Amino acid sequence: MGNPAATSHLLAMSSLSLLLCIPLLLTTTSLAQQPPYTVPAFLFDWLDGKSSFVAGDTATITIMPLDFPNPGDPSRRASLNFWVSVRGKKGNSTYITDVTSHIGADTSAWRITFVPLRAGADFVALVAEERLSVAESSLYFTVSAAAAVHPSASRAAWAFADGGESVVAGSRAVLAVFPRDAFGNGIARGGDMPEYFRVAGFYAANGSAVELLDFHYNGWVMDGRIGLEFVTYVAGDLLVHVYGDNRELRDSPLFLTVKPGLLNIEKSTCRWKHGINTLQIFSKLELFIFQKDSFGNIVPGIHAFDAQVVDTASKLSIPVKLMMEAVADGIQLLSFDVVQAGEFEITVFDAQMKKTVSNAAYKFGVFVGYCDSSNSFANDSGLERSVAGLTSSFAVFLEDKYKNPSPVETARLKVNILARNGTSYADPIISHINAIIAESSTGQSSQFKVLYTPQIAGEYEIWVLCGNIVLNGGNPYAMTVSPGAIDMSLSTVVKFDPKVKMSVENEVNVRLVDSFMNPVVSFQSKVILQLTSASTTSFVAKEFIDNRDGSYTAHYVASNLGSYSMCVRFEDKQLAPCPFEVNVLADENFSDVKNDNVSVLEDESVCFDVLSNDRIAGTKVEITNSSPPLHGAVLQFNHMYRYTPFERFFGNDSFSYTVSDDHGNVVTATVFISVICRPPQFISLPQNLHVTEDTIGPQFGGFPGIKIVYSDITENISVTVKAQSGSVFLAVQPMKLQQSSDDVLSVSRGGGTGTDLILGGTIEAISGALQFLQYLGNEDFYGNDVIELHSMNRNGVQDAQIPIFVQPINDHPVILAPRSIFLGGNESREGHQIYDKSRDTFQFSIFEPDLHNFPGNKSLFSVVLSLEVCEGTLSLSLPSSMIPAVEVKTEGVNQWQPLQTYVNIENHFVLKGTAIRFRGMVQECNNVMQQLHYQGPMNETTLSITVDDLGSYGCYPDCSKMMGTPLSTVKTVRLVKIKHKNSKNPRRDHLFGWLMVAEILTMICLGVVLLYFLFKCIIDLKVQRRYRRINYEKRTREQTPSPRHQGDSPPQCEDAEHCSAPAAAVASGSERSSFRRRPSRSRSRKQELELQPVTGIRNSGNQDGIPVIDKGE
Repeated sequence: MGNPAATSHLLAMSSLSLLLCIPLLLTTTSLAQQPPYTVPAFLFDWLDGKSSFVAGDTATITIMPLDFPNPGDPSRRASLNFWVSVRGKKGNSTYITDVTSHIGADTSAWRITFVPLRAGADFVALVAEERLSVAESSLYFTVSAAAAVHPSASRAAWAFADGGESVVAGSRAVLAVFPRDAFGNGIARGGDMPEYFRVAGFYAANGSAVELLDFHYNGWVMDGRIGLEFVTYVAGDLLVHVYGDNRELRDSPLFLTVKPGLLNIEKSTCRWKHGINTLQIFSKLELFIFQKDSFGNIVPGIHAFDAQVVDTASKLSIPVKLMMEAVADGIQLLSFDVVQAGEFEITVFDAQMKKTVSNAAYKFGVFVGYCDSSNSFANDSGLERSVAGLTSSFAVFLEDKYKNPSPVETARLKVNILARNGTSYADPIISHINAIIAESSTGQSSQFKVLYTPQIAGEYEIWVLCGNIVLNGGNPYAMTVSPGAIDMSLSTVVKFDPKVKMSVENEVNVRLVDSFMNPVVSFQSKVILQLTSASTTSFVAKEFIDNRDGSYTAHYVASNLGSYSMCVRFEDKQLAPCPFEVNVLADENFSDVKNDNVSVLEDESVCFDVLSNDRIAGTKVEITNSSPPLHGAVLQFNHMYRYTPFERFFGNDSFSYTVSDDHGNVVTATVFISVICRPPQFISLPQNLHVTEDTIGPQFGGFPGIKIVYSDITENISVTVKAQSGSVFLAVQPMKLQQSSDDVLSVSRGGGTGTDLILGGTIEAISGALQFLQYLGNEDFYGNDVIELHSMNRNGVQDAQIPIFVQPINDHPVILAPRSIFLGGNESREGHQIYDKSRDTFQFSIFEPDLHNFPGNKSLFSVVLSLEVCEGTLSLSLPSSMIPAVEVKTEGVNQWQPLQTYVNIENHFVLKGTAIRFRGMVQECNNVMQQLHYQGPMNETTLSITVDDLGSYGCYPDCSKMMGTPLSTVKTVRLVKIKHKNSKNPRRDHLFGWLMVAEILTMICLGVVLLYFLFKCIIDLKVQRRYRRINYEKRTREQTPSPRHQGDSPPQCEDAEHCSAPAAAVASGSERSSFRRRPSRSRSRKQELELQPVTGIRNSGNQDGIPVIDKGE
């Protein structure tokens, strides 16, 4: 006999299998009625298993379609959209470029190709089809740097031990070269290239060349680094250019400061001021001392020198009063007054070191003369202007301070004619003016004639000195040398095109110079382009234009094909070559090369055909680079070029190329490249963020680890931050004492709900603000959430996500019930129903805040509901499945007891007791509360509702780890019974209702009548008061005595008062007198005052005698 349990299990499994087969049969039937369709699948793999590539190679992925219907249909193939993603970047990116799908009729040749750019060993290519929702496939591959060193991408830096950029003259300067391929990948090792690199130095101030000696190639000093070194002996600020294969490296030129060495007394030199060592007596000797190191560089500072003056004839030392003055860094001026004529020599030395400057003595002579710098002068036209090749002259007149002639020997007069740019000079010839010779016997004169013949045109300075005395107040004379006459043998036609296009402007350049090759300007009207052959009607020449540098340009247009002979004439003279031949050819004989415009994203690469918009004459073409780009690297593959910008560069770049065709035409064009700045990139994001439910996190500061980079530090960008189930805030930031205009941050709210945090400003401002982000989940939310970041610039948007877990906390359950519930209506057998959804407008249920975001099965979330009344009995119906979780209190028993007996009817049982407690889901508890009944003898009692959440408030990763201290909520509700009378005589009730209505109407009418008479009385009272006042004023005027009897008659105010008031009262007929009549005259004054009415005439306070009426009237 088999096991009954096993048999039961097999029967259950059979029933389950039958149930599972029913929907399968239904599905099969449904599919049989529809055309069959299978979602295709694709297999991706590397071509020939090759997964290792060199940067710049073409990587190929094969595609094998499975169950793809009708691949020969072009429309079916066009619906496919394959994509490749590397490190989260789809399509072209920093890592790969030129991603292309090759989908043809032959499915065996389906391919995806791309070009890897960045070297690395941990790349993963995710490949998938987008429209058919095909699952992603992962293909691993490695990329190595190209072997060829690309100079434009390679970098150079100084490799000094102290990390500086300075060296002492005579010591070695060490360079480090970091070889890169064309895509910026570092090359670890390679072959030696001793002839590949070279250096060149120039002064940073004026660009003049500096000789760098002892250049040496040190080879690969470590992985990724080549060492170079050289020696420079010249001090100053230099720019060192580093070349590889005669192309300058990326970071070249490098700034280098060469400091002078130690002071070398023997290498130091002296120089006479103005270059004159012949001094006039009683003048000042001035000698410059140049402090130099061993290589002749000026050494800054002030060194203490001494000097000794010796008479050459007697060899005796001459005492002088030396003065030393620092006139420049490392240059001192030694001076003293000369008071004795003769020949002398001066020696400058260091007394402590016992060394002499230049190891030599400087000789000078002192002559007797009285030439005055201010009174002596030069004069004539040759002092202001001259012509190259022509002799000019001027006269010099020497006078003393009293304006008397001051004759000197011819050798004492010096004239220096120097160009201002220091590149040329003129030799003067000085002679006496014979007509005026003061003393012919002595050979002296006070008047001289100076002749000179300049050769180079330009601006000059003429210094005239009598010994060491500079004429013209110590200043030079300014003189201008103009070009000479045009030399036809040296002036030529310097440029013309032997082959030109028809009906297009072409140019001819001519250069006019004099016999000394000085450019001659302003003769454009005398230069003429003439045609010497062919028809002049098909040739149009324009006038020459002066380019202000000795060259002249003219344009001409030839309207017919053929050969033209031309000549350029100047004043009827021909310029060589004459004639020169120009052939006018059709357009198809010339290549038409146009400039190209290319755009590429920052840190990516672009490949383009430079001949795509060009027309080449003939069948052969040769393309060469004529200038490299400044901010990127270029690779050439015939007429295809690949441009890769340097890392983090954006902006404009360009390079030119030259095209040569088989007709001998050479044309140059330029490629203009726009490197577009990509959106801000998040390079670092925090991981495993945790916050607490209903609490801002973190409490102090913000989330660490959010880093963003952007190349344009001046552009204003924006970053939008939002959370799917919460809000993001900006914490309080430290105040900056000095805030620049580029560090201004704008904060606003936006988005569809207005809760998105939008940050605007420069990258510096936004980077600082991202360190102070705080998160607050929605009310009672816990679990997994995502903070989304969207960075945006003018070129696009970059997205990033930060996962965050909200740690749940246990919230108290909530009881929704009023303070009092009135129980009315008919009482059933179970009693009064406490809550009826169709009858009552209030809420009577419980709510658990932790249930809404409960991540697990909500059936596992249960609470304990207790219901208890002070008097009476509660009754409800529960499912039989809840019997084990039910406890009750019965009348007379104050302890919870499990359910012992029950009657099960249709899987439900009815439970009665003074208190009921059970465990169940929130919805089950609400169902119970909606069908709860109360029955009791009292008209009023209290219902106590208690909810306990059992300490469960979340499941992460399972409910066993998220149990806490149970929380409970208690609420008391007052239950009040309302008695309803059942009328047995409806007609009587109807009559009573009408009587009540009639009574209300009668009361309203009486009220209206009362108000009518009240207002009428008020109006009558106002009329009577006005009438009484008029009568009283009239009577008062009649009873007033004449002025002469006024002193003898007693005042009549009291009598008038007692007479007028009763009259007014009687006339009114509606008021009683407010005073008592006085019976006799003998009543005392005190009694009269007591009998006077409250209202009367007060002469003291009312001078006009107008009666004051009491409020009682």
